[in-house]
This record gives sequence, structure tokens and C-alpha cells, in this order.
Amino acid sequence: MTAALALALVLLADPAPADAVRLAPEPVGPAAVVTTAAPGPSPAVPAPAPAWPAAAGVAAAGATALASMRWRRRPGEDEGEPLVVFVSGHGNGSAPGLFSHLVSLMGLDPEQARYYDYRWADGAGDHRRASENATIDETADALNGYLAGLAEAGRPLYLVGFSKGGCGIAELVARWDRRDPGAAHGVVGAALLDPPLASGIHGWLQSVGRAWGPIPDDGGYDPIYCDGGGCRDTRRHLGEASGVDVMVVRNPQAGITNFSDVPDGLRVYEASDGGPGFLQTLFTRPWDLVSRANRAHLAVLDDPRVAQCLTAEIAGTGACPLPVPGQHPPAGLIGHGPGAALKVPLNKML
Repeated sequence: MTAALALALVLLADPAPADAVRLAPEPVGPAAVVTTAAPGPSPAVPAPAPAWPAAAGVAAAGATALASMRWRRRPGEDEGEPLVVFVSGHGNGSAPGLFSHLVSLMGLDPEQARYYDYRWADGAGDHRRASENATIDETADALNGYLAGLAEAGRPLYLVGFSKGGCGIAELVARWDRRDPGAAHGVVGAALLDPPLASGIHGWLQSVGRAWGPIPDDGGYDPIYCDGGGCRDTRRHLGEASGVDVMVVRNPQAGITNFSDVPDGLRVYEASDGGPGFLQTLFTRPWDLVSRANRAHLAVLDDPRVAQCLTAEIAGTGACPLPVPGQHPPAGLIGHGPGAALKVPLNKML
């Protein structure tokens, strides 16, 4: 029995209340909401409070790195300070609240951050409801329009999507790859954080949350695209045709909320939170399966190492210090959990 089927059986036998195992449950805990210059209303919501002792040092290192970064210019592209565009997931409140801790860890100035709003896709009055209702096609359409507007400023764009937000970015980049590689709106890179990019039965389970709340939802994302030339996995070499450097950061302990394979040409990094994995929890503490899946999924947003990876990638492609699947953490990492930090300051690495 696969992990995905096991989860389905557990949830069906004992449905969890409220948000349950939605791919991006609403964060809990008081925190300030980052202001943004993005168009449209953005209701304030609680955001995760700083959870790791390394946060202050990481934020300082990230600010230094971002202040000194140099972007690769494309022909005809104006050089300027980068904009980092954040896209939240299924069941979230507004993106400024969800990403406030990560933005702080990265040392981003408010003028460097922009936030996608699902109400631009769905038209609902509430962001959380809109994030649940919007299909992946609607999400990609609205994000494409938003990025086109931001591109008019001539500044390079870097996308960061969490959970379903990562799927929306993956769908949009795949469209650029196969339809119009020149229409990437100045997007130079994208980071997908714990995205539900699975295929097969696992992917099917990630697409039924709209029908039944406790099941995860990816908006109907399907990595397999078929046309007259046959079918192909769009995750393979994602972004290469359109010139967008795509990377994935996933918590391998989350399991059901992301994906398990590594498609050719897709850079994948792992940020384990040090807790038990899906199967271990299923067979040892099945009553804790739902809450453990939620904690593992959200861990990437509070992990200083993920913030360091993002700032390093924004400054230079391939600079993320996190391990790849099957690799032990590199020597520069202390420990294995989200509280771990790099021995070498980020500004010394760039």
C-alpha cells in the first residue's frame, strides 16, 4: 500500500476537523503583517511567529546578501533591484501574513516583496475561500497577468510559491516553455516550497480537497501534458526553454504534501525538519498523522536554512547549500533540523 493510499484510508476512517490536511493550512500565532505595494486588497492575517534561535543571524546575513547581489541581465532587460513575488497555498489567508517570517529571515525590504492574491483568480471576497476555489489554470492565468503588470517596471522577478502556490508557478512556467518562451515577464527564477507536484495515485489524492476538506488539494494540477505529439512530464527540465531557473525545496518528512521522485532536469533540495516521516507516523502514532503532516508541511516556512537557500539562489543560480535527495547534509550545515544554521555567513558565500 502506498503512502498516499494509506493517508486516504486514515482520513476516511477518522476525518479531521476544520482545515485538517489541507496543503497549506492557516498559520497560527500573532505576528506583524508585511506591507506590500501589490495591487488589490490584502487582508491582514496572523503569521507564524519566529520559531528558531538562528533567526536573527539568518536575517542579518540575508539582508547583507540581498543588498550586495548582482542580477544577470538579459538582452533588453533593465538592471534594477529585484522583486520577489510570493504565492501562498490552498486554504491560506493573505500571502503577506503567511510569508512574513520567511521574508524577515531573508532580510527582504518591503519594497523588494510583492504578493499574489487568489481573489484575482476566483473573484471571491475572502482570500482563503478564493485560494480554495481557484483551479490551477485560473491561478496560472491570474498570476501571468499580475507578473505582466509588474514587468512594466523593468525589474527582474523571482517567484516563491508555497504548496499549491508552487503548483501554480510550475503550471505557468510549463506554459511558457511549450507556448511562448519569450513571455516570461522578466522572471529569472522560481523556488517551489514543498509543492504537491506528484503524479499518479499520489497526485490524484492531492487534487480532491475541493470535494472533501480534510484531503489535500493542488487545484487540479497535473504534471503530465498531452497533445498531438504525445504525453510528457512538464516537470522535466522545467523552465529551461523559457530561461527560468526553477528549484524545489521540500521536507522529505512531509511525504503526502509534496512528491517523491526527482524528474530529470529539475533541481530538488531537501530541508528535513528532523521529525518522523509519514510512514513512521502512520504505523507508530496514527492518531497524530494529520497534525504531523501539517507541521512537516509548514516547516519549510520557518526554517532559516530555507531562507538562506532562497537568498543564495536569488544571488546566484545553484548556490543553495541544502542537500539534494540521497545526499547527506554538506559540511557547512550544523545538525539536521530547522534550527540548524550555516557555519559560513551567507554574505561570505556570495
